Amino acid sequence: MGIARMKRLIFIMVLCLSSSVQADILFQDPTGKAFGAAIDKLSEEELKDLSTSDANRKKLFLGIFYIKGAPGFHVEKDCEKAVDFLQDAWESDITDAGYSLATMYYNGVCTDKDIDKARELATQAAQEGYILAQRMLGLAYVGEKWEELYPYDVEKGIYWLSKAGNAGDGRSSGQMAYMYRKGEGVSRDDKKSFLWLKKSVFNKYEKGINIGFHILAERYEKGMGTEKDLVKAYKYYDLSGTAGAEGKQRVAKKMTQEQIDEAIRQSRTWQEEHNTYVPSYHGLERQADGAYR
Repeated sequence: MGIARMKRLIFIMVLCLSSSVQADILFQDPTGKAFGAAIDKLSEEELKDLSTSDANRKKLFLGIFYIKGAPGFHVEKDCEKAVDFLQDAWESDITDAGYSLATMYYNGVCTDKDIDKARELATQAAQEGYILAQRMLGLAYVGEKWEELYPYDVEKGIYWLSKAGNAGDGRSSGQMAYMYRKGEGVSRDDKKSFLWLKKSVFNKYEKGINIGFHILAERYEKGMGTEKDLVKAYKYYDLSGTAGAEGKQRVAKKMTQEQIDEAIRQSRTWQEEHNTYVPSYHGLERQADGAYR
C-alpha cells in the first residue's frame, strides 16, 4: 500500500471515529446521591418542559418517576410512559436509561420479564462504562446476584467487578476483597484481598465513616495481607465507633502510650478533615490500663 493511500485510510478512520455518537452517562455515582441531589434542584415546571436542550436528561427523570409515581412532581404511576421515556432517553444515548430498563426487564417491573432483553441492555451499558451495569454483570457472573442473567464464569466476573471497583464502586471492590479472602472461585490471596478492601473502604463515591473500617482494623491488627500496624488498627477501630470498642481495648494492651496517643491523633485528624465524628472524639477517657475509649 502506498504512503498516500495509507494516509487517506488513516484520515477516514479518524474521521469516522470522531463523528461517531458517544454515549452519555449522566449520573455515574453508584450510591444514587448525585441523582438525588439533581432531583432536589428540579421544579415541576422545569421537569416537564421538554423543549430545552437537556430534554433527554429530563426524560430519564420522568421515566424513573413514572415507574412508581412521584407525588412531589404530580406524577402518577404510568408504566407505559415509564418505558417510553426511558426508551427515548436510551435511544438518545443516555446510558443511565439503558441500565434502568435492564433492571426493569430483569424484574418484570412495568414490563414483561425478559432476561434476554435485560442481558442485552445491561451488557451494552457496561461496555459504555456505566458502573452499576458493570457491577451487575460482575455479580451475575460470580453468582452473587442477578441469577439467570449470565452463567457462572469467575474470570468474566472478576473482569467486570474490577472495572467497576477501579472506577470507584465500593460494593464491587468489597466483593473482590471477599472472594480473595475466602478463596471463592479464585486462589486465596490475602494481599489482593487487602488491596481491594482498601479500594472498597476509600472508594470515590462514599466519604465519611465506613462500615469497612472495622475489617480494615482487623487486617492491620493481625497483619493479614499487609504489615501488622497496631497504630492503624487502633485508629480504624476508633473510627468504627462503638463497634470498635472491644478491638481498641484489645490492641491497646499491646501498645505503648505514645502509640495510643498517635493513633488517637490520626483518628481525630481524619474526623476533622471529613467533618464526620464518632463519640470518642468528644469523650476520650483514660482507662486504668492507660488506653482510651
